[in-house]
Amino acid sequence: MQLAIFDIDGTLANTNPVDAQCYVRAVKDELGVDLRDARWSDFTFVTDSGISVQVFERYLGRAPAAAELLQLQQRFRDLLAQAARDQPESFSEVAGASQALHRLRHDPHWTVAIATGSWHACALVKLAAAGLDIDGIPAAFADDGLAREDILTTAQARAQARARDGYRQESFSRVVSIGDAPWDVQTARRLGLPFIGVQAHHDAVALEEWGASHVLRDFTDYALLLRCLADARVPVEVPAPAA
Repeated sequence: MQLAIFDIDGTLANTNPVDAQCYVRAVKDELGVDLRDARWSDFTFVTDSGISVQVFERYLGRAPAAAELLQLQQRFRDLLAQAARDQPESFSEVAGASQALHRLRHDPHWTVAIATGSWHACALVKLAAAGLDIDGIPAAFADDGLAREDILTTAQARAQARARDGYRQESFSRVVSIGDAPWDVQTARRLGLPFIGVQAHHDAVALEEWGASHVLRDFTDYALLLRCLADARVPVEVPAPAA
């Protein structure tokens, strides 16, 4: 048995823009901090939990209380839910995503997991609005850690526990990470996992420059997805640009 681990925003769902807009507004509403010009790549941990902790530290000069993070998360979730009602066109699946998840879950050689930098409550709003059902799929969220490495490792462990109980299989013969952003590529490289890029919001050249060996436009071609899952390699280290 082999495992495919999917990101959500920009990978399974076309939700990157609305996600960013709602998060920026939530931070402004709750903390009075303006992140409109922020670059997510400037944060050490590009996850809802990681960015939020760093916002408190950088802009407010202190660590957040658990209640403050929960309040920020709830505001973010409420804004996403409002956006889903007011602008449903901002939430859609990446073409073929639902069918690909369904087919992989029933493939004798593959199973799936979800690893996302989104908080659980916020992810559920986006998935529902995009028409994506992950019920029964092992998953990990920003609630499980600040770093994407921790989230992805947790998702893999949960999938492994499911496989052990259901298939008496102690380990996966292959684990592939699927994502859309530079931090997804970096996470796969650090964990030594083969990686497939999805170009929902970035072009194939950019993903390849970040180190992805294989890039998909979407998931409409299931045979192509299977070939990429079989052939994808661990991302290569990208040389730093010359000074």
